[in-house]
Amino acid sequence: MADRDALLAAAERLIRAQGPAVALDAIAAEAGVTKPILYRGVGDKDALVVALAERLVARMTAEVTALVAQASGPRDALGRLVAGYLERAAHDRHLYLYVTAGGRSDDRVRQALLLADRTAADFAAGIAAQRAADVRDPAVATVWAYGLIGSLHFVTLWWLRDGGGGAGRDVGAVAEQLAELLWSGLRGEQVERAERAERAAPTVDGPRRRSTHRGA
Repeated sequence: MADRDALLAAAERLIRAQGPAVALDAIAAEAGVTKPILYRGVGDKDALVVALAERLVARMTAEVTALVAQASGPRDALGRLVAGYLERAAHDRHLYLYVTAGGRSDDRVRQALLLADRTAADFAAGIAAQRAADVRDPAVATVWAYGLIGSLHFVTLWWLRDGGGGAGRDVGAVAEQLAELLWSGLRGEQVERAERAERAAPTVDGPRRRSTHRGA
């Protein structure tokens, strides 16, 4: 039997070169095997989509985790997470589109959640830990994790469709704009009220000036 990793690597290679519309016959030819051997080694197109999604998520998670580990604080970590996701999706544009819309299954809910289900647990764990550290209810973690992934996914699809690179649409600008939106929700009303009060509090020299630091 052909090596499964070699078959998946061939599929990735061809999808990157020709786009997400490639057929299984072409993938088998790229791998140097017949279509039945591809089926035995990987499965049908739905199985191939699942396998490629797992590989893409593993790479994305490793890269984003490394970026977040260098963050100076929670706000910076969120910005790095968003930027890392966008950059990986842009780097693997055709593959990202293939695993999010390439299957032939009638179960479109499962298809749409392929990437989300494989990243939500890690996101939820991080959110729950942060909430617990802030002495706040961690029960929101799963809903917030899927909400975060949904925001990332649809902004990514829009950005990939429009090609990026336009005014205000480079990866850094898009990542910062989305991170700002997510941060305003994730930090919570209590912290936001405290920050507003701190900014408005008078000092001996008069009203306190608003900080120019991003996310302050």
